[in-house]
Amino acid sequence: MNWSYIIFHTLGGLGLFFMGMKVMSESVQKAAGDKLRKILKVLTSNRFVGAFVGFLITAIIQSSGATTVMTIGFVNAGLMTVQQAIGVGLGASIGTTVTGWIVTLNVAAFSLPLIGIGVMIRLFSKNKSWQYIGELIYGFGILFLGMETMKQGFAPLKESETFVRMFQSIDGSTYASILLGVLVGIVTTCITQSSSAMVGIVIALASQGLINFEGALAVVLGSNIGASSTGVLAAVGGTVNAKRTALAQVIFRCIGVTVLLVIFRPYKDIVDLMIPGTPEEALTVHIAMGHTVFNVTTLILCIPFVSQLTRLVEKIFPDKAGGTVEMPENLVKLQTSMFSTPSIAIMECEKELLNMSDYVTKNLDMLREMSLKDINQVAEISDEIARNEDKIDKYQYQLTQFLIALSVRAISPGDAKIVASRIGLAHNFEKIADCVEHMSQIIDKLTRNNMTFSTEAISVINQILEENITHFKKSVTIFKNGEEVPAYADEALVIRIRIKKLIKDAKIQHFNRIKEKICDGSASIQFIDVLNNLNTMSAENHNVAEVLAGEKY
Repeated sequence: MNWSYIIFHTLGGLGLFFMGMKVMSESVQKAAGDKLRKILKVLTSNRFVGAFVGFLITAIIQSSGATTVMTIGFVNAGLMTVQQAIGVGLGASIGTTVTGWIVTLNVAAFSLPLIGIGVMIRLFSKNKSWQYIGELIYGFGILFLGMETMKQGFAPLKESETFVRMFQSIDGSTYASILLGVLVGIVTTCITQSSSAMVGIVIALASQGLINFEGALAVVLGSNIGASSTGVLAAVGGTVNAKRTALAQVIFRCIGVTVLLVIFRPYKDIVDLMIPGTPEEALTVHIAMGHTVFNVTTLILCIPFVSQLTRLVEKIFPDKAGGTVEMPENLVKLQTSMFSTPSIAIMECEKELLNMSDYVTKNLDMLREMSLKDINQVAEISDEIARNEDKIDKYQYQLTQFLIALSVRAISPGDAKIVASRIGLAHNFEKIADCVEHMSQIIDKLTRNNMTFSTEAISVINQILEENITHFKKSVTIFKNGEEVPAYADEALVIRIRIKKLIKDAKIQHFNRIKEKICDGSASIQFIDVLNNLNTMSAENHNVAEVLAGEKY
């Protein structure tokens, strides 16, 4: 027996199959990344809507793993509840069965033409949408070529008595062999990280007569449990809710497998009745139907009890005492799993940018109150602003590193623009926070030295600071809404011009007060420094507004 032929064709076919799935998934995500975000964003607490959306997205991108990572990313970002995520996961399980049906199509003869057509469209089309369509066609061709190559690799194994006996040991004739098949499916899927790939392997084995219908069903059942490992890996190091979501996926898949193992014979008979002909005549189609029936059954069994399942995982993973917020140092470590789904990685960044903006807002509000406090309180506030500023610096560094790493991936032009704009926002937020810290240090120094500005100087500082705070908070509100507001650019320009005039007038009036000896000359430098920081803050606020208006990134 030519083992090199078997090994090379099997591994090569599996590699082509994976590459085909990856290209198909990425091409759809690049074409519809923003639409995917919007679809998932409008999810309600309705579990049935969530299940349908999970099915739809997985059927489109051909990867329940990608949908799982997206979902856990939303839960991590606080944009989806655990209950919603469970519904999406149930629907995604059905969506992943579409791959099984695709590989049952006898289109191996068209794999090379599909690859050729796809590559030609990708290389010679100048339209981005057509380029993505070309990648999708190319992916289909690679997937079918991989299936055919695997089948050729498995073919010689029919001549080996050892392999025939091994596969006969999971023929489903006894419950021990059924459980062995389930175990093989779990382990193999955990290794390949794809239930779709495992189903493809089973169909390739079945096409060569190496595994019978009952054994194939057992392996497929196990592959569904193994598929939940993707969610577990995505949740490692994530938030408590992300871990709850991953555990819920493991539980509902185990429930479905347990129930169908108990009624394995009726389950096999039902699948057989749904497909014309005997399993021997149409084995690959029977396997695809078995995969679908399992996931539909799991959905029917579990969806009425989503609330109870949510409470169960909440008890297993209780909230942390005091609801401590994750430190920003962990940001990149938590989110690198999102790189496989750039559109969701961007939403993760936006969530962290909002967390970053919360610290900036806190510092702005504390700065506003500093002049009203006594010396001890001023010192305490200045220290707290400095601590928050340290966190803001870490947010800015980690977000920038994360977004730069994301930008070198294969992302759509629309996502690339968003990535660039988010890098800019992180920089702008950090610069505004720098200005706040500098001004707090000036106020602290003046207070400790029993120095102060004149009443007129304090009044104009408060007026300009209030303009900046109002502007920043409005920008954060627009950012939370997630839509560009073109008209905001004109409004921001008016605010910027008004603040520049206030600062110019304040400097003129300040020098007049010095001449008239109304203002303490020793505080003159600090007053000008405060005005310069307010001007810088205004410029950064204007930059933020232009990004939110879609005019710069």
